[in-house]
Amino acid sequence: MNCPKCSGLLMHEEIQVHSGRFHGWRCIQCGLRLDEMIAQNRLATLPDSPSDDDDDPPVPCSTTIRSRLHSRSRRAAGKP
Repeated sequence: MNCPKCSGLLMHEEIQVHSGRFHGWRCIQCGLRLDEMIAQNRLATLPDSPSDDDDDPPVPCSTTIRSRLHSRSRRAAGKP
């Protein structure tokens, strides 16, 4: 799978923090991280809404990435 920001390679990543485990993707080229929450927020954000960080253009998140993240998180939780 390719990174939506730089077209680099996205690798599956499991992050363990105090509040639990998270599954997502990390680009090995630019370091962009995506998870299900990031994907949902990016899909819900309007493209013409002003942002606080005007230096970086918004990174689109395809439904393919969102669906892969969702299926991995369901499998990790033991759900079919």
